[in-house]
Amino acid sequence: MRVYLDDGKAKRLVGTADISPDHGPVYEARLFGAASMMTDQFTIATITHLPAGGGVPVVERVVLLTPHQVPSLLPRWQPLAS
Repeated sequence: MRVYLDDGKAKRLVGTADISPDHGPVYEARLFGAASMMTDQFTIATITHLPAGGGVPVVERVVLLTPHQVPSLLPRWQPLAS
């Protein structure tokens, strides 16, 4: 699933994570391994892309980060190549 950062102005693609597109509305990541009681909750949302040349809008399920969330907590996190 693609991971976007929502800074309040725009949603920017920052990488991908191994989360199923049919996952519920919240993904909960344990901060210190499987036995950890502390978690961070990541929002699973839908965003719509409007094609540059026109046509049918594309709807996609994504992980939506707030500016203070750490994406490396997501399973198999892969940042975009620079």
